[in-house]
Amino acid sequence: MTVRRVATVLGLLAFVLPAVVTAQGLGDVAARERAKREAAKKPAEAKVLTNEDLDKGRPPGTERTGGERASAPASEESRSEAPTSPPMEDRLASERSYLDAIQAAQTRVSEIEQQIQNLRSKLNPMSGSFIYGASGSNSANEEAQVRDQLSRAEGELNAARQTVVEANQALADFKRGRPSAPPLVE
Repeated sequence: MTVRRVATVLGLLAFVLPAVVTAQGLGDVAARERAKREAAKKPAEAKVLTNEDLDKGRPPGTERTGGERASAPASEESRSEAPTSPPMEDRLASERSYLDAIQAAQTRVSEIEQQIQNLRSKLNPMSGSFIYGASGSNSANEEAQVRDQLSRAEGELNAARQTVVEANQALADFKRGRPSAPPLVE
């Protein structure tokens, strides 16, 4: 009988205890929510930016929107030597050759990666095009040729990836005002 009473008391505690704990948690949540709503009612003070604030982040020697110099005026010689930027249409047309070179280099990388994937599938026993499989030639000579082609293709892939890097660098240089010829893509 005593075991039954202990089990009953423990069962009641199992039901009552979570209710008490949850009630305390809900009260805390309600208080936090009330505080959040009151904070949202108060309008936040807007930050006003002035020209001086904007000038702090501007690089030295650049012009303000009003046309006056942000820093100490430069000498007449340095102003005459400053490169003038071409009109936007000319700049975009010039940039197009760099973008085309990047696109061509990336396309070449994709083609070589596909070629490597096809060659590797011939050497993979789990693929349907395995050299020694049911549809393969079962020739050791073909395996040697595929391994040779794979090695050459991996070398071409490294060169093609380097071309992509060079094309991106040429575009970055062009945007910085140091134009160079876009790399040639084979």
